[in-house]
Amino acid sequence: MSVGKSRIRNHMTLEYDFTGMRLQDGCLTPVDWKLKVNLIAPRTASKMSRDEIELSSGITYNRMYFWLDTNMTNVVMVDVTNEDDLYLANLSTNITLFSPGDTNDDHIIQLLHAKMAALAGNTMIVGEMTLKGSDTSVMYTFDCPDGKYDLPATVEEYVGREARDKEPWWNRDDGFCFEFIKPLPEGEETIPDDIYDDIVDPMTEFERMIKEATDSFIGIIKEPARIVQVEKWKPKTV
Repeated sequence: MSVGKSRIRNHMTLEYDFTGMRLQDGCLTPVDWKLKVNLIAPRTASKMSRDEIELSSGITYNRMYFWLDTNMTNVVMVDVTNEDDLYLANLSTNITLFSPGDTNDDHIIQLLHAKMAALAGNTMIVGEMTLKGSDTSVMYTFDCPDGKYDLPATVEEYVGREARDKEPWWNRDDGFCFEFIKPLPEGEETIPDDIYDDIVDPMTEFERMIKEATDSFIGIIKEPARIVQVEKWKPKTV
């Protein structure tokens, strides 16, 4: 793998298989996907120690895996610019992935790459990604070393309606793969500000669990080692 002019000799790969539905022109197609993401820890540019880098990379890896587990299980992928398909997707209780265009894998892989990069932040570099759906014989490969994705920059740009967030889900460091469109309550002319107060970001729970695990790990390291008395071993004559 290469990052800029540097040749990366070591990297790790996240592999994830998931099942869902591809919604295209009113047709629901069941699909099994295989996803692979190459990840690089930026050791040379970091001032952290090797142990700190490994801990940070491990947490980031698990953040990505947690997001995939939360959103991609039985997901329905829908082109939200198609009103009929969006209506059908809203009838399902499955999590819906909002796509700003066609739900072919060459488009979906770019959305997932952007989301993984947003989740990784500065702790890891998301390299080459591959995606293979069971409903096609083609495996798609995508990489974006310059961070310039060919995707809408705002939610309103692709949804066409006001939403809770300005940035699209693939640019946000949160636990969602869709947008919270602001509905106008019947008989009202304005949208209440507290309409989404009860929504909890799944990543909040992840951060809580990671903090507890990390604090426990640090506590074990800082705790002085206990001296264990061992009885002197006496050989036996056979």
